[in-house]
Amino acid sequence: MRIALLADGIWPDTIGGMQKHSFYLAKYFALNGIKVDLFYCANDAALVIKQFSFDETLNIRFFKVNFPKVKFSFPGHYVYNSYRYSKRIYQLYIKQGPYDFIYSQGFTGWYFVKMGVQLGSNLHGLEMYQKAFGLKSKLAQFILRIPANTIIRKSAISFSLGGKLTQILTTQKALKIRETPIGIGEEWLFNKPVSNTTINFIFVGRNEKRKGLDLLFQALQKLDDKQFIFHFIGIDKPTIISESKHLIFHGELRDAEKIRGIVSQCDCLVSPSIAEGMPTVILEAMAMNLAVIATDTGATSLLVGKQNGLLIQPDNLSQLIESLQYFCQIPSEELHILKQSSYKIVAEKYIWPVSIQVTINALKP
Repeated sequence: MRIALLADGIWPDTIGGMQKHSFYLAKYFALNGIKVDLFYCANDAALVIKQFSFDETLNIRFFKVNFPKVKFSFPGHYVYNSYRYSKRIYQLYIKQGPYDFIYSQGFTGWYFVKMGVQLGSNLHGLEMYQKAFGLKSKLAQFILRIPANTIIRKSAISFSLGGKLTQILTTQKALKIRETPIGIGEEWLFNKPVSNTTINFIFVGRNEKRKGLDLLFQALQKLDDKQFIFHFIGIDKPTIISESKHLIFHGELRDAEKIRGIVSQCDCLVSPSIAEGMPTVILEAMAMNLAVIATDTGATSLLVGKQNGLLIQPDNLSQLIESLQYFCQIPSEELHILKQSSYKIVAEKYIWPVSIQVTINALKP
């Protein structure tokens, strides 16, 4: 089988769940003997290529496509550039075909479907159809729905991560929906629980509104800081937050070993997002034996429940405070059971050798 994989970036050159998903798709397609033409943009193409083993590169051809830039920003400039980027990929793609399947990530297939090309698209979190906050967010959603509506309604297959995301695709009149969960690399599996005398929470993500950081910082002010330590990966200390030995800001990290080293010493991941897909950071934390507090968005309910943590409603301060307080006081035996359950869920269902087989089967007519 020969696949064209259209990506808007590849981890670790580009940080993000979709970009990490693109990396692992290319890797595990190649490991399963599938020929992959990877169309992608990158600041450092050499960094992208060296993430793959020699054996993997025997089945991957790399096509770097520059993401367009504008001289000045304007409302919708990202969507405008995404259309231009999709067109650039298409112009390169037509010289390489034919393919058995075209897999597009995000908006990369926009120009393709307008040209009548049959493909499978994955819009991941579908945040443009989830809860918005404020006028600016609502305007952004309105603009993002322009390409999203076209891609969903003209794709031969719409890939869903499951849960509420399948409901959204159905409402948006997707022609055919196939559920394919994301996965994580086996290197994240770490079944060696730590024994902290104080509960160690961790947040991993970007500093953007939909990640729920504002709500999280409000909640932390209501807690006794002597009862917990809270780690943050992906953000620097906000100026509004006072210095505290209980709040540790690690900044943006791209080294997976460093990230695993920090996460593995924690007890509970906190994911207070207002909108999400199937967050890779939750899977990675679960694989490293962490319990989870997460909001019921996207496909999160497939990962988190009473068996391994607490699932709360998004943008609900009181529930977030209660959940954090619960873990500050949880008996060590109960915490151990939750953490072990997290590990088991991922090890059985969400490592890439398992997930890729589900994805490959979904490509078949």
